Amino acid sequence: MGNEFVVHTGSIIKEYLEELGMSQKECAKRLGVSEKHISNLLNGKSRLTEEVAIKLENIVHDIPASYWLNYESKYREHLKREEMYSKNYSVEQLINFSKRFKFNTIFNGLDWDLAKQANEMLKLLRISQFEQFDEVYSNLNVDFMEDGGETEAIAIWLSLASEEVEIQNKDLSNISYSKEKLTESLGKFKLLSLNNDYENSLRSARKLLNRFGIYLVFYNALENSKVRGALTTYKNNPAIYLTGRFKTHDHVWFALMHEIGHLIKHYIPNEPIVTLENELKLKPDNDTKEEEANEFARDFFINKSMYKEFVYRGDFNEINIHDFAKTQGVLAGIVVARLQHDGIISFDKLNHLKNR
Repeated sequence: MGNEFVVHTGSIIKEYLEELGMSQKECAKRLGVSEKHISNLLNGKSRLTEEVAIKLENIVHDIPASYWLNYESKYREHLKREEMYSKNYSVEQLINFSKRFKFNTIFNGLDWDLAKQANEMLKLLRISQFEQFDEVYSNLNVDFMEDGGETEAIAIWLSLASEEVEIQNKDLSNISYSKEKLTESLGKFKLLSLNNDYENSLRSARKLLNRFGIYLVFYNALENSKVRGALTTYKNNPAIYLTGRFKTHDHVWFALMHEIGHLIKHYIPNEPIVTLENELKLKPDNDTKEEEANEFARDFFINKSMYKEFVYRGDFNEINIHDFAKTQGVLAGIVVARLQHDGIISFDKLNHLKNR
């Protein structure tokens, strides 16, 4: 979570001592300090002094005293910032922020007080005060239906997904995004979608997207976010984020191609496009973009005129669906999903043809 890896200096020293196989007792002896002092240092209860840092050079030979002292300075600055932030708000305000920004969900299982959770949420959202949230995230400007959906949940989801980019993808710092190469290789994605092994097909899709300078991240949506996916920018490259709300192979592949449609047709660096579930939409000027991305995904999998002829014939038994799917180079489940979405067949029909 941003600076969650800023640990006290003693914990790093302790790791080096463990690698050297040196006990605290031996370390204390060589540093000329008491065992209690070294124990307090290694457990973050005492600050690192210049004298001890210099003596450490005789134990951890590759690390100069300046490294330890610089780290100690940064750690103390980190603590002071947290202390200053937490003093800005009353307990009542922190409780309200906790509800609004879903502290219980994001920090579940962590033994942090409200002030610590508030500080970590500010880092996650890349703001210094909660009062900045509405202004900083005004570009989302989500217009929700009355039954739910929260800008805060979307903003947090986007931030959490961005922290997964370098975990789930290879380094793309030396690869520039190429719209031309992506467009020329769309047929490869269709071939990958034929792999009915859900996870393998998506791993292959990520590898292919990485070759074109595009990140792909899967991160579960938060409650009330109503988000299905997003197209955004990570550092200098486009990034596609998808949620884990998909239950079938056809849904996740349609969602992926929907975002690729946005990338080809609408991408502007650092201007995120968020795709919501069902009828929920972004501000009115994005309605057209959403429909264009939907059309791109529909036509990518199934030829429009051939689909119209298939629907006109009206015989949607299992054999005919398999035969039509072969003519389109897709799995039968994608044809079933299209028929269900268009209201041609009910949502309880032919679901056994879908890969779950």
